[in-house]
Amino acid sequence: MKTNDDIATLAGAVASVGAPDFPTRFLAALGALCGARLSSAFSFDGRDGPLALFAAGDCRDVPGFARAASLAYARHHWRNDRAARLAVAAPRDTGVLVIRTGAADITDPGYRHACYERGGIAERLSILSAGPRPFMANGYRMVSDGASRPGDVARVERYAPVLMAALTRHADLSSHPPGEATPSEMVRILLAADAGLSAREAEVAAGLIQGRTQEEIGVQAGLSLASVITYRRRAYCKLGVMDKRELVAAYRQISAPRLV
Repeated sequence: MKTNDDIATLAGAVASVGAPDFPTRFLAALGALCGARLSSAFSFDGRDGPLALFAAGDCRDVPGFARAASLAYARHHWRNDRAARLAVAAPRDTGVLVIRTGAADITDPGYRHACYERGGIAERLSILSAGPRPFMANGYRMVSDGASRPGDVARVERYAPVLMAALTRHADLSSHPPGEATPSEMVRILLAADAGLSAREAEVAAGLIQGRTQEEIGVQAGLSLASVITYRRRAYCKLGVMDKRELVAAYRQISAPRLV
């Protein structure tokens, strides 16, 4: 690919920073640079795990794969990913790194199946940006695309700082603290998360995310404190969280893919 074509593709991604079509433009840039057919992006907050920012592209035979794989990765599989551990632990002055990971390099079978084999993914190119808030962007090549092209890693490395600067700015412009949503919006998002929450469980979880006490939730919802505690416990179990901090993190992961 010619340098001018690379720059033109990158310009499209930069121009869409903060806009709804940024994930699609970002994927187009990675597709031009390394043949990526899907992409995902995550931010990390300390050692608490990643927040799924977006997933773009999809597999024809597995509808919704990109989004489902990104959420599964953010909830569970990132702990078994060397790139994620490096993103969290790297010194702040590390700069931008590019790492290639093949499906065969994934030793955990559950992770490999959920995020690679199920979607026909052959390999991933990860761009890591260290700092106070680390970011990771990924481009995925399909098995059907054949072998990767010579120079793909070098081409991505050349433009990685621009891509990550655009991603960081987009995340800043697109972030919405959980408390900004209305209670009814939060309940709707929680009910749509395929966790099997009941309306009452989602209502109690939304109240906790918004910072209300159990007593306040009970008064507002017309529930006894014992009932609120029961619904809270059921919601935690279904969402796979242990406390309010994990509940807030889970909600961010559930609601973030709305950016796509």
